[in-house]
Amino acid sequence: MGNCSNSDAPSGNGVPQHEVKLAISPIGVKIPSVPEAYHTSVVVDDKEYCFTHHGVICNQSYKSHARFQKGPAKVVLMGMSPISGEAMRKGLKPHFAPGTYDMLRKNCNGFCDCALFYLLGRRLDGKYRILEQMLECIDDTIWLVRVLSMGEYMPNPKANDFNVGKILARIE
Repeated sequence: MGNCSNSDAPSGNGVPQHEVKLAISPIGVKIPSVPEAYHTSVVVDDKEYCFTHHGVICNQSYKSHARFQKGPAKVVLMGMSPISGEAMRKGLKPHFAPGTYDMLRKNCNGFCDCALFYLLGRRLDGKYRILEQMLECIDDTIWLVRVLSMGEYMPNPKANDFNVGKILARIE
């Protein structure tokens, strides 16, 4: 998954500064009046961090967005952090272990929400998570996603206790 060590060398004022960006790719076809699905990743000093079935991985480029048309469609500068990407990865790794990924309940967007908070003290804009949150609620009650996916989506029991709010409370 690449050599993604970040330097913690201090900047001119003695405080390490790391540029933090958010990479965003829409998933699928945009349907009017329906929230859009997104894949997101956090980029620190031009190294991409994302959450997959393999846990938190690091890429030298926007590799996780390559499967999306025009991916990433948007890269937004989020700010500067005294925390390196590698320190963030190590800090969040216990919460995003390999084998705990769930398409609706514990995915790249939940990871990015936690990563941005860890690095900058700010949250991922809710518009990037609204569709998955709606579908999770619907699937919990009527199994709609499981039916529409013809059984391809099955909740990962290893994601049952995942809660972004609990992780953010531990970070604070």
